[in-house]
Amino acid sequence: MNPLCLGLEVILLGARFCVGEPVLRASDTVCPVIVERSTDWQRALRTERLATAGSPRTDEALSEWLSLRDQARACRTTR
Repeated sequence: MNPLCLGLEVILLGARFCVGEPVLRASDTVCPVIVERSTDWQRALRTERLATAGSPRTDEALSEWLSLRDQARACRTTR
């Protein structure tokens, strides 16, 4: 074994005896911010959506947005 590697192991072992084992801190939870829309805005969106022809991509995008909105709300309540 390389003497330099052995010396490094001894230094690390000594540091553990003096300082102790490192304590891992849990990461902070960051919740996304979803802008709350007014009732008038939501009604206008519904009217526009019903006036246009149904599109699978639009429906998928809206369902993803609703899912993200619900996840952000759940995140804020668990913090």
